[in-house]
Amino acid sequence: MISQPKSLPVSRLTGFPALLLLCLALGSCNRINEKTTVNYVITGKPVIASMNSDDKWTRCFRNFDGSVYFKNFISHDAGRSLSELTDTVFRDVNGAPERAVFVKDGLFYALDGPTSFIEPGVYKGKAWRSTDNLKTITTEEPVFNIPGGCMPDNGIDNWYGIFVYRTILEISPDLWLMTMYGNMETDTVLPSNRDAMKELEYMMRTIIVKSGDKGRTWNYLSTVAVPHAGEPVGEGFVEPAITKLNDGRLLCVMRSGHHFPLYSSWSADTGKTWTPPLYTGFDRGCDPCLITLHDGRIALSWGKRFPEGWSIISDAGDKGLFEYPGKGYTSLSISNDGGQTWKTDKIIRNAGSCYTTIFEIEPDIIFMQCDKWYCRIRLKKN
Repeated sequence: MISQPKSLPVSRLTGFPALLLLCLALGSCNRINEKTTVNYVITGKPVIASMNSDDKWTRCFRNFDGSVYFKNFISHDAGRSLSELTDTVFRDVNGAPERAVFVKDGLFYALDGPTSFIEPGVYKGKAWRSTDNLKTITTEEPVFNIPGGCMPDNGIDNWYGIFVYRTILEISPDLWLMTMYGNMETDTVLPSNRDAMKELEYMMRTIIVKSGDKGRTWNYLSTVAVPHAGEPVGEGFVEPAITKLNDGRLLCVMRSGHHFPLYSSWSADTGKTWTPPLYTGFDRGCDPCLITLHDGRIALSWGKRFPEGWSIISDAGDKGLFEYPGKGYTSLSISNDGGQTWKTDKIIRNAGSCYTTIFEIEPDIIFMQCDKWYCRIRLKKN
């Protein structure tokens, strides 16, 4: 059973006053605030509030009733104020970036990131499901059929396997698509830079899986992008996100490494085949989050943890020199042409993991969460 939320003192005030008081109490706001900043996609300056916690690399999701659920908090007023949640499964559901959540018409379905090997080409995972507006949540073990997927190797300690990530997209009531990344048995290209070598055994690929039974079984559909030796990627193609464009095509944006850019691919046949990865211009981007707005524009949030003006060549490397929350920042990019070109504004500085989640919480209002920080962002009209 889900416990009832306990209101935080800060939630007694809502809207701008509550956020402003919270920022003053914290001593500063992590807002891009240079006088010379020119906004290309947003209006005004978002007020960055904090959950005043130590949570890092966390997620949130928007329920079908509009409530926003975090790891330990909930907002019933479109992100203006928070109440506390205690002893709930959302500590797990929103506890790491390797997750995917789908909500619609009373159904809540979420997947944990890691999968476990059962037999060659077959894996199992962990999922949460509710059909009564989150009053009760059950767990289940979905099956993943991925022919040619990697098998366990006890000699590997680095990141290796097949992982759920970010997006579950409903194409029709009987067809869900989901983004995953990881290793096939044939994926043996070594990471191309030092920081990536500390994390990965081999470069990884992005794949799409499909479900015809609302997430109880997932079957391999296609590979979006697979790395090859000598290409300008550090980790392969990882941390994918997809969205459906107004013209029916699918757009997938992927990370390629700490010091490498985001790439985009498109599908015109419901995810069966994909265009070659296209360089986006978003260098050193991590953890893209991709949504289609009410007016057909595309919104993309992403982070840069090792930014210009801070990153140096050193024996320790950027990962060794990084001290939380660091000097990285999050950005919001908007496209009017299906992801071919973008305009971008920086949103949060000193942004920790720089891993973001966004929703269009009201028409032309984007809600962004990154670690313990969150804000409402007003977009310029199309």
